[in-house]
Amino acid sequence: MTYNKLLIKGQKIDKKELLAVITEIGLDNGLDVLASFRDGTARYINQSGKMIIWESPNNTSNTLTDKLFDNSYTAVSKIGPWDKPRRPNPEKGIIRITFLVSNGLSFGEGPINVLFNDPVAGPALSSAAELMKYLMERAS
Repeated sequence: MTYNKLLIKGQKIDKKELLAVITEIGLDNGLDVLASFRDGTARYINQSGKMIIWESPNNTSNTLTDKLFDNSYTAVSKIGPWDKPRRPNPEKGIIRITFLVSNGLSFGEGPINVLFNDPVAGPALSSAAELMKYLMERAS
């Protein structure tokens, strides 16, 4: 990724372009992970290991992706990039939402019920849940 190469070289990037939103939920048997990309594609990995690779965006998935990104921009505008080593995977009952932004990674993490009710993270997480549900329904 070009932005990452620039960051590694120490070049400051002022533009905040949101490229992807990744949600990780710690469950009994591991993580559920949804990665949604600006181009409308997505990846969903269930705690069981089953995977959905969404490469054919349609009107419904694009609408859900747009909603997720709109809600995520609000969070990105309020937090800065994370400049420390990557944290371990979320444990059971913990959710993490990571924003892949042109100027670095930003994220929020905490108990599932707390973050879903948070005024900044909640709308993005609810949108991610809607997209995840849609992808699972389409894969059935």
